[in-house]
Amino acid sequence: MFPRRRHRQIALTAGSLFLALVWGGYAPLLPTPVTEIALTASIAQARPVPDEAEGRLRSLSLAEFAALNLAPELEALIPSDLPSSRHPQDTRGTIGEDDRLELLSNRYPWSAIGRVMIEDANGMTGHCSGTLVAADIVLTNAHCVMSSKTGELHRSISFQPNVVNNVVRDLADLAEAEAVFYGTDFQDNPSPPHPDDWAFLKLNQPLGDRYGTIPWLPLPLETLVEDYAGELVMVGYSGDYPRDRPASSAGVHLGCSLLGAYANSITHDCDTFGGSSGGPILAWVGDQAYIVAINSAEEVNTGTVIDTLTNADGSDRPIYAGVVNFGVAIPRIVEFIEQAEATR
Repeated sequence: MFPRRRHRQIALTAGSLFLALVWGGYAPLLPTPVTEIALTASIAQARPVPDEAEGRLRSLSLAEFAALNLAPELEALIPSDLPSSRHPQDTRGTIGEDDRLELLSNRYPWSAIGRVMIEDANGMTGHCSGTLVAADIVLTNAHCVMSSKTGELHRSISFQPNVVNNVVRDLADLAEAEAVFYGTDFQDNPSPPHPDDWAFLKLNQPLGDRYGTIPWLPLPLETLVEDYAGELVMVGYSGDYPRDRPASSAGVHLGCSLLGAYANSITHDCDTFGGSSGGPILAWVGDQAYIVAINSAEEVNTGTVIDTLTNADGSDRPIYAGVVNFGVAIPRIVEFIEQAEATR
């Protein structure tokens, strides 16, 4: 983990020739055994892809954005029968040592976080992370709903809430995204990080009524850096964690920090890997968890390999040492919503 640092702008142009900026990315899926009760990538992708006549995933226009009923200030939805816990285990790109714990809790707010399952226009499958912020709305990254190179929407996207060891509470709770609204199509800047790398998924069922929703809080970056150093929590379904069954559960980094700003994105030291894109960075105010940023991209040192993963085709995939991670600032999203409301 990085030592705590004061608020600053970070320059990435100087330094090692081996540094590379990459999207936190959606991780490619690895084959896993399918059982009746286990929710696996195979189950999620076994559904037939809708053809053109049935209506594929579509992008909402600015005029349709109001239909999402999102406001600059959101209220937490906590079902009365859903217990709460501040700990991801109901008991008490990595940078440096891996500080993640496996998310094992089915309690709120962890229940509102899930896997975003993707099939792109070429039929390739993968996943990101996302959070229920309204009954039928998930917050994730824009690069999780489209190709950042072409701006083409993915063929299909689904949301699997609170996946723990490839199991969900009810298989009926696998929700499909009917439409998306995104902050950018990357045509102005296809390289990470992008400050508007955010997107909303409109689901076909109100999962938030059963799993709860987590509101956002647009705290100033200065406040987050100074007052919440070492107190933030990052959650994401990383493609390298848990080591023996990647992305079967989310990884939770307790006690990470925002470090500063870079090109209108935020920088942080929370441990991440491909698949954790769109995952929330949380801060607790009293007993309530709030989303204060979302993970989006990372800078790695390709000259230092710290581990190796095996791809689905049997080839090796190197894991490079992390340098710094990037995220989307919640105030940018709130400012957009305020501007959208003003134009209605």
